[in-house]
Amino acid sequence: GYFTAVETLAGEIRNLLADAEATRGYFIAECMGRSAGWLAYGAAIAGEASYTISVEDVQAKLSTTEDVKDPKTGVVTTREIMDMNKVVDAIVKAMLVREADGKAFGVVVLAEGLAQYLPASYLEGVKFDDHGHISLASTNLAKTMVKAVEAEYKKRTGQGKRITGVQLGYEARCAQPHAFDVILGCQLGVGAYRAIVENGLDGVMVSCSGQLDLNYVPFEKLVD
Repeated sequence: GYFTAVETLAGEIRNLLADAEATRGYFIAECMGRSAGWLAYGAAIAGEASYTISVEDVQAKLSTTEDVKDPKTGVVTTREIMDMNKVVDAIVKAMLVREADGKAFGVVVLAEGLAQYLPASYLEGVKFDDHGHISLASTNLAKTMVKAVEAEYKKRTGQGKRITGVQLGYEARCAQPHAFDVILGCQLGVGAYRAIVENGLDGVMVSCSGQLDLNYVPFEKLVD
């Protein structure tokens, strides 16, 4: 469940913050989230991360485009990508602002979905899944961003900075469920039973609000 993942990742981020403060360094933490930043932002807020960038941020103000030629067909297509200069600039600026406030450490959270917006030059040799999607785990977004941020930080300050990239995924996916998610799961299970057995419904999504206020939404209303 969502809150289980957020609680687990927030704890990891707080641990990283403590380590970052002790070593006067930074962590760039990659969190789950292919197409949206719900988890990255939830974990970052709850874990008091220093800065967060998600897919929505790139789409809104940190993107550019590039032309890509298919080696087999020769067809050229235009794809939206991260403007790496803008993204790295935003992260380094945040670091420098914190340093001016006496905080030469921190944790930057990135949603893993940003990897699919990396320029083609960063994706050489990257695997694709059965659906044609980029295998996000194989891109190692965090380490890619570490190299870029380290270089830009040194360029601006003339000094090196300890920056470590980490991927946070399985820790959240396999955590013991948060009480809220256990209760919600039970309520949805009751809702499924009532939809089929008591109301004779099929092809509906069960949702719950309040204390067992169950609602059934037909799938056809959810499409697109």
